[in-house]
Amino acid sequence: MQSNMSSNRMFILHAISLPVAPTCFNTVTEDVAQLWHCRFGHLSFKGLQTLQQKGMVEGLPMLKSPSKLCKDCLIGKQHRDSFPMRSSWRASQILQLVHADICGPIKPISNSKKRYLLTCIDDFSQKTWVYFLAEKSEAFTVDLSTNLHANHLTKNLRSSRTSA
Repeated sequence: MQSNMSSNRMFILHAISLPVAPTCFNTVTEDVAQLWHCRFGHLSFKGLQTLQQKGMVEGLPMLKSPSKLCKDCLIGKQHRDSFPMRSSWRASQILQLVHADICGPIKPISNSKKRYLLTCIDDFSQKTWVYFLAEKSEAFTVDLSTNLHANHLTKNLRSSRTSA
């Protein structure tokens, strides 16, 4: 097919479109029970049968027990053990060990031009302090005020390693 270019650098195409009969596409799922199970948020099959028997859902067919187990339901029923303590040593008094982390730069900048967050957690009391900083270098000045908090001297400061 060839066409000539018009003055505005567009190609004019003369085409005839043939009428197309309306078409409906339908997909068939092999396991209808699994489809309804997913549609109802992984409701148990006993619950689906109750809905069908009482006529509570229009169009819900009679469902048989599933031929295969639902992977998502199995994962949802599993539980996780709590995270083990990595160290056997814990602080025995307030501010003996303080964990600190700096987060940022954060966008958008706050009204007071602060772009970083310094989080300090006391290992013994689990008390948490959050300081807002304009620059990362301010963390060293905040550290002194944290050390003297509540007339206790911090003996150890543990920090997360983050990139600059």
